[in-house]
Amino acid sequence: MKKTTFVFVLLFSVFVLGTPSFAATVWLDEVISFDQPTGSYTSHNDPTTALGPDDDNFVSIDIPETLVLAFTDNSALDDTGYDLRIREYGNDSSHAFVYGSKNGIDWTFLIDAIGAGNRTDVFIDLQDSGLGYVNYLKFEGRDNKGGSPGFDLDAVEALNSGPPVPVPSAIWLLGYILASILGWHACCA
Repeated sequence: MKKTTFVFVLLFSVFVLGTPSFAATVWLDEVISFDQPTGSYTSHNDPTTALGPDDDNFVSIDIPETLVLAFTDNSALDDTGYDLRIREYGNDSSHAFVYGSKNGIDWTFLIDAIGAGNRTDVFIDLQDSGLGYVNYLKFEGRDNKGGSPGFDLDAVEALNSGPPVPVPSAIWLLGYILASILGWHACCA
């Protein structure tokens, strides 16, 4: 019994002390894909400019382009009030359909984001979608308006952010190890 308790305390200590505290950024931070079919606008087409905080650098998403971005070290969570803020840079009322996903495969429509002036903020409440959290956002260009045709995406901020969901595999591994130890102890002690 003492040996099992010691092993449990040792593994728990290694896990807790070896796991960094949650201090994620609240911004989208990875480009998954940017589909730019023939005929797409070719200026302002660097999707990495939409990562990180507002900085007046943007990517234009016109018809028929689709941009998929991800939160890699956090998830945008459904909590009180708005959960996401999208910064649109342009001033030409361009718009894009925005979809959210937990896994990057199954998509739920969130909003028709419309820029209403220079540096417009569009807010999303995930409660309206039924999603408890999102790890991915997909933007589909819906027009070719403006000097840089399409929706000019500057940044996306998770207003309610937390550790990545689903639970990281390290926790599952620890649970498996602990269950194995306890099972071995019950079987062989």
